[in-house]
Amino acid sequence: MTVSFEFSPEDGLCVWTMSGRLTADAMIAIVQEAHADPRWSNDYDFLTVLTDASLADVTADEAERVVQALAELDTPRADGKIKRAAVVCSDEMAAGLLVYYEYRSKAERATDERYFKTERHARAWLAGEDSAGEHELPSRSA
Repeated sequence: MTVSFEFSPEDGLCVWTMSGRLTADAMIAIVQEAHADPRWSNDYDFLTVLTDASLADVTADEAERVVQALAELDTPRADGKIKRAAVVCSDEMAAGLLVYYEYRSKAERATDERYFKTERHARAWLAGEDSAGEHELPSRSA
């Protein structure tokens, strides 16, 4: 398992990359590590790119724990805009868990979190180019 993060101030992003057999604890720890970094900005949006990653060890209960841990870190942006977070994963096996995670995030988090199959669509959405990158999941009405 490999997890890392980098800051992209020019894009206003914190970018996490993850690969291998992931666990809820590892995902929570890398996000907490980024938040503790002195280069962290509360105004960053988030991009998580899962490459050759397996979520087989992450149960629905553990996904819920990830949502709760990240919700505790949610803080408003200085400009009042809602933060955006995009998760990119092309693995169909992980899609079900990511759909569940996205659904639970909408209920629990102050960040608008979405799942995409391509990084291009995710980055377009994060940049506010909604028409340039279709959201990969069917929309749900409240």
